[in-house]
Amino acid sequence: MAQREYKQLSCRDAGVGWDFLVGSEKEDEVVSLIIDHACRVHNICKITPGLEGKMHGSIKSIWCEEECHMHQELQ
Repeated sequence: MAQREYKQLSCRDAGVGWDFLVGSEKEDEVVSLIIDHACRVHNICKITPGLEGKMHGSIKSIWCEEECHMHQELQ
């Protein structure tokens, strides 16, 4: 089976102390999911351009044999 590349980002990777992880095949969707999480769960709805840039710079590529299971809180 062919491998698929996914992008993943955790709040911790972006410099915030939350254990939340999201992933998608699209980098912009990963950032959008993290921003949505920050607003819904932590009431941080204004993201500075610097923080958004840090998010983009912290995204990691991972490879999965099948569909990766993302958008989860880590324990």
